[in-house]
Amino acid sequence: MTPAEVLGRLRRRGIVVVPAGDGQLRYSPKDLPSSAELAELERCRDAILELLERDPVGWRASVMVRQMTRAGATPLLLARPGIRFPTGTCCSCGDPLSQDDRYRCRPCVEAAVAALATVG
Repeated sequence: MTPAEVLGRLRRRGIVVVPAGDGQLRYSPKDLPSSAELAELERCRDAILELLERDPVGWRASVMVRQMTRAGATPLLLARPGIRFPTGTCCSCGDPLSQDDRYRCRPCVEAAVAALATVG
């Protein structure tokens, strides 16, 4: 099975996989991947990390998941923390907003949801 097929299969089952930094993967819900799926994730980890980094949601989730805390309030998750962006752009990454976007672009919204799903 290719890394893309592994990710697609997990996503179809509702399992979110994001890069967690230091070459690791986080996934949620933590109890859903079977031992065979976990072995497949481990076998393909480097290729999966590469796929996620090229994915517009994947790289954002990677940055956001590192901002998560185990206790206390969840901070505003940002794709490019520490940078201020002009009005009319995504408050998280600075990309232009579409007509349907309010404060965040769609990839940043999806990445924030994925990052939040990994905390449990």
